Amino acid sequence: MRQAHVFPRSLAIAAMLLGAVILAGCEQTADLIPGSATPQPTATSGVPISSATPIVVPPNGSAPGSATGGVVIPDDELTVSVVQVIALDTSAGFEQVARYGSGVVVDTQAQLIATAYSIVKPDTAAGTPAYSSIVIATDRNPEAEPQREFIAELVRADAATGVALLRVVSDIAGNPVSSFDLPAVVMGDASVAGAGFALRLFGFPEPAATTTEVATAAKGSILGQRGAADRTGRTWFKIDARLPFSSAGGPAFDRYGALVGLLAQDRYVTAAEIGQVRPVDLLTPLLEDEETGEAYEPALYRTDTLPGSLSAEPFDGIYVSRPSFAENAVDNADGRDLFDYETRFTAGLAQLYYEYEVSGAADGATIDEQWYLDGVHQDSLSSSYVWAGGTFDVVNDRITSPGAGIPTGRWRLDIYVNGVMHATATAVVGVELGQPVATFVAGGSAATTDGNISIGAFSGAAQVLAFFDVSGMDGARNVQWVVFRDNQPVYTSPDVAWQFGESGRFWVGYRPDAPITPGTWDFELRADGQILAVGSIPVF
Repeated sequence: MRQAHVFPRSLAIAAMLLGAVILAGCEQTADLIPGSATPQPTATSGVPISSATPIVVPPNGSAPGSATGGVVIPDDELTVSVVQVIALDTSAGFEQVARYGSGVVVDTQAQLIATAYSIVKPDTAAGTPAYSSIVIATDRNPEAEPQREFIAELVRADAATGVALLRVVSDIAGNPVSSFDLPAVVMGDASVAGAGFALRLFGFPEPAATTTEVATAAKGSILGQRGAADRTGRTWFKIDARLPFSSAGGPAFDRYGALVGLLAQDRYVTAAEIGQVRPVDLLTPLLEDEETGEAYEPALYRTDTLPGSLSAEPFDGIYVSRPSFAENAVDNADGRDLFDYETRFTAGLAQLYYEYEVSGAADGATIDEQWYLDGVHQDSLSSSYVWAGGTFDVVNDRITSPGAGIPTGRWRLDIYVNGVMHATATAVVGVELGQPVATFVAGGSAATTDGNISIGAFSGAAQVLAFFDVSGMDGARNVQWVVFRDNQPVYTSPDVAWQFGESGRFWVGYRPDAPITPGTWDFELRADGQILAVGSIPVF
């Protein structure tokens, strides 16, 4: 049985006389911040996907079953709306599967399929296309293998909330689809879903793990929720079931069969199970945008970094999410839910909660939490523990300071797995932030995994990239860039939430429908609406 773990160490800070010591820059600061270095884990029950879960009446809100008219839609009917999503790469002259996942039909007339962004993320760490096409395999006969039937394209996505919309554009042979007949599911109300809410979960198994790939159904329930500093409300439901990575993008229904969420991974990790659901209301803005008919151009920028920084990500199959911070939390029988997520806090903060997920680690791995205050290591707050959460779990804890409040400054938390750093984040408490600064470096058409130029800009390339060195970015909320060709604007990116730490090498790009043509390509990088730098890239 899987175990979901919470580590409530509640590390206490003795704040007396600390301010003077910090101002003096004394390296003995850590000696004045005692805390327990021995975690006392409190386990909550995890449920294997094959286990039955009692039906639980949802909390007050929409009437149970109102979306389906009170009718319980059987599994075999729901399965017809669940599809397999296969991102194929043929750039090397032969077919390779870049990613496997699942999806669900949400609009038959518009031929729309909802899925997880991690499956259809369009770019690689090098800034090049991640796949050549998106194939949709259907499961019209629940007893048979899914059949490759359609080609789809990415028409809307939100990288921050991890959801995406695909539109079927042709049959598998490339011919127009005269009649798309897969039924759309009934849209439910995720606002009534809380702890104990019963779920019906659908997805495709890992292809290499079974001899058959028919869609499978499992039961589970919601344990709690998670959020993010740049959004109000919850962005994740934590669930008590564990499903294979290839179920990402699959639907989570209420007990009647109305869609209330999508199974998702924060990062595509084939070694990790799925234990979270994206609430279905996160799809609403994408569906509304799609109704406008405006063309969709996904933002192209450096993403596959060590979470919380612009350092290169380790390639060991383990993913640790950027730690999130919050001022408050509530404890319940199934664990702890944080709320009031932020990265900036006022002076006098009594306690600082933090939270992160670990995916792909093996039981027995060593997890290290290393704390720094204004760059000074806090030895007494830092600690290690042995991982026992399986291939996916969420950890949260807090540091507290009774009375005087947590000392002001920049509190940085680094997370290591088996001695390798995997994530970092900084909570700013009671201090002013500086202004972001950027310097243009050069242009290119592809990048290395550590963010440097691997191929220079040239005519005929699929994209053009602008590389910048940035600093002071812990004061930035969002970045945006405007692209000009020969002084004519050709592209303005959407706002991208800044989650990459204080400084480093950052690149942004533009990929038009046709190859890059000769001319002068100018990139204007902005942070929170202010121009940071302009880079000019000659292309011959």
